[in-house]
Amino acid sequence: MRTVIIGAGQAGRRCAEALRELDAEAGILLLGEEAHPPYDRPPLSKAVLLGTDPGKGLFVRAAEFYAERRIDLRLGTRVAAIHPAARAVETAAGERIGWDHLVLATGARARRLRIPGAEDPRVLTLRTLEDAEALKARLAARPRLAVVGGGLIGLEVAASARQLGCAVSVLEAADRLMARCVPPAISARCAALHRGHGVDLHLSCALRAIEPAPDGGLLLIGDGARIAADLVVAGIGGVPETALAEAAGIAVQDGILTDAQGRTSIPGIFAAGEVARFPHPFWGGRPMRLEAWQVAQTQPAAVARAILGMDAPPDEVPWHWTDQFGWNLQVLGDPDPSLTLVQRAEGEHRLTAIALDTAGRARGAVLINNGRDATPCRRLIAGGKVLDAAALADAGTPLRSFL
Repeated sequence: MRTVIIGAGQAGRRCAEALRELDAEAGILLLGEEAHPPYDRPPLSKAVLLGTDPGKGLFVRAAEFYAERRIDLRLGTRVAAIHPAARAVETAAGERIGWDHLVLATGARARRLRIPGAEDPRVLTLRTLEDAEALKARLAARPRLAVVGGGLIGLEVAASARQLGCAVSVLEAADRLMARCVPPAISARCAALHRGHGVDLHLSCALRAIEPAPDGGLLLIGDGARIAADLVVAGIGGVPETALAEAAGIAVQDGILTDAQGRTSIPGIFAAGEVARFPHPFWGGRPMRLEAWQVAQTQPAAVARAILGMDAPPDEVPWHWTDQFGWNLQVLGDPDPSLTLVQRAEGEHRLTAIALDTAGRARGAVLINNGRDATPCRRLIAGGKVLDAAALADAGTPLRSFL
């Protein structure tokens, strides 16, 4: 039985690995459009830009790993069409490749700005290794950098550029940073961190246009702001790569619609990673498409098990992280702003904040430089135990005592 995986990013790699771990005889073909073997994307906005990653930490597996595991890895191969009835894919070079199972791990592309002036070549995005290397080269000249988007990627780029000596402005349409993933109290701490390092923050500032400036640079026109820059990076999220699926008649809605194990609307075809929109048990089965490292690591393993007729692995509490100016911030579960936030501060730069629902159950947590609390927080969130907010606020009481 042959499984063809389209997309040699983290999700495609992890699906291929999981298939091989579970079935020593499976035929596995991994097709990647990029020239590079599979690599992790989180270091692109940090270690790669800063020049602190020699490359080995980026490429999760050595090139020989795939041959040793009998995973047929073909790079520089773009799939042009899927033919479900024939159980074949067609490459841009005209080759037809048959499959018994097909996995779409096509990921997402960086969302582009849709405003006047956005097509200027000095307006960049960050998604691939080539993007990171090109941005790194531009930052070496220490330009005035404007970052559009105060989410994780935007703030990581801002932090890296500031550490490289660039003047940095951040424009965010919302009234606070990282509004989609952390409560206001954490947004305020992150804003103070960036301002303390010299980042010029413009909140409630929706960008309207980018114009040439008299000095040869760029002028960003936003709500109540006119910001001069030499270079712009748009960090405004990703758009799922669903064109192949749509053309093949697979159900799509802001991602490829799947069940909990990645099965699409066409039998034998699966979707893995951030391109998949699947019913997430943590949110009561509500369909979710998550752009997070954890999803690209764990959900493809569920797909591999489904291909082999196995049950899904145990559910995990959602989790993602970011590193900015030496701070490590981890988000677990769903620390929704409507929940009660209990903060366990340990000095100015160390914090565990736990979000409780109306019954006193932990639904989410945010950790700042406090990774040791990740495991007990996961257990508290997964366990559903009713907690005493006053006792929980005492940072001197170990979290494990509440388990």
